[in-house]
Amino acid sequence: MRIVFMGTPEFAVPSLEGLVGAGHQLAGVFSQPDRPVGRHQNRLQPTPVKACAQARNIPVFQPEKLRDGAALAWLKERYGLVYNEEKY
Repeated sequence: MRIVFMGTPEFAVPSLEGLVGAGHQLAGVFSQPDRPVGRHQNRLQPTPVKACAQARNIPVFQPEKLRDGAALAWLKERYGLVYNEEKY
């Protein structure tokens, strides 16, 4: 099955790994944008889900907001998904 996974925190990583381990094809992963870390907040740290996806060569998409339409446009452009634009 072709799946798009949405998640960010550490506790979402086992679910992502389970899908990969079960043989599903991950078309992409949506995760929150990287956040600054460190004393001077000058270094970006990837989310745990992003790090897991990148280790498995799964495409990662990190929109600022899911409701701004960019995420749905990305899905529609790549996979031809049809959705009700008025609803979102």
